[in-house]
Amino acid sequence: MRKTIFFLTVVLLLAGCASNDDNKQQGAEEIVDKTVEQETLTLQLLKADEEAGVTIENSEVYKELNRMIMENADMGLANDFSINIIDIIDSGTENASLLFLAVNRLDEPMKNIKFDYTLGHDNGEFVWDGVEVNLSEQETGIIQSNHAVPFSINITAEQEALIDTLEQDNQVVKMDNFKFESVN
Repeated sequence: MRKTIFFLTVVLLLAGCASNDDNKQQGAEEIVDKTVEQETLTLQLLKADEEAGVTIENSEVYKELNRMIMENADMGLANDFSINIIDIIDSGTENASLLFLAVNRLDEPMKNIKFDYTLGHDNGEFVWDGVEVNLSEQETGIIQSNHAVPFSINITAEQEALIDTLEQDNQVVKMDNFKFESVN
């Protein structure tokens, strides 16, 4: 599998400026004190995979995803839902798809997640322009708090070629019309 992996994550940076002014230094310390430390992220099986007898131990894909999550346990946006692009699966075949991780960093479990996803170049070429993503409870299950679940979207050879040209500084990524059901 080709490793043209790119992550779509938001990195929060806190920068402090060195200064002899004690008031400025105290203000910087207050900002640091207000940051939220995220809980460790856990990989969750898709409900359909779990029902089919798949485990993290008997699946190469889940093993690799679990390793990736363990190395990047703070993946995802604090107090939010986010998706990360992982890799192309079955590259160059008619069954190719783009693998994602859906990350729930909310304080509550979620189900029946729907949104319109756009991925493309800032020059107007799009892999998808508002494709509907539906992470149904039937297939995906309930995504627990601080858990990540894989999902994929099928791609054509043309879409794969376009994905291979995307870089952090030339891409457009949007999630619109986001809806989900709380599980309480």
